[in-house]
Amino acid sequence: MRRAFLLFLTCLTIPACIAPEPDEAARYATWKTTSHAAGLSGYERVLSEGRVADVVPMQALLRSSRRWRACDAEEFALPPPDRAAAIIPTLRVVQQLQASGWLDGHGIRSGYRSPALNTCSGGSSRSRHLDNTALDFDLPSDAHVEDLCRFWREQGPALAMGLGFYTPTKIHIDTSGHRTWGKDYRRETSLCITRTQTP
Repeated sequence: MRRAFLLFLTCLTIPACIAPEPDEAARYATWKTTSHAAGLSGYERVLSEGRVADVVPMQALLRSSRRWRACDAEEFALPPPDRAAAIIPTLRVVQQLQASGWLDGHGIRSGYRSPALNTCSGGSSRSRHLDNTALDFDLPSDAHVEDLCRFWREQGPALAMGLGFYTPTKIHIDTSGHRTWGKDYRRETSLCITRTQTP
């Protein structure tokens, strides 16, 4: 009995004895079976009608913010019903970029954000995440920066594509106007500008 008690006390101080936190897939499975089920079904229907339901995994699309924990927010977020269809043009752009092998939908880190979460995340008061037209991605490397920029220059005007680089591997894509920017939100610091300038 004493040995069991001592083992219990030891486990309290050893991380390996503590039950691990559920992984993201498990957390998403729990989230979508709560009060969000009806809203999720409606969002899936809108995306299906727009023929973009299979462009990226829903679990990735609904990621709210890289800072959801620090902001004490939910990890996944649904846009308001009246903004559900707003993401369709952006997903069509993502579809083209994925087909070229330059982007992976699993790398989405932020989609729709509520005003409170957007503020906590350091987003602009004019952030396109508030309108559900924006997606932030983490890229595995900067190998396709030039490809993304070329697409933005050649196809972006017709698609109203915005392309932002917070780092070479943390990017933002939206369809709220043809523009580009860097880590300080200025056009001059975008990798689409700095990497094409000649000395």
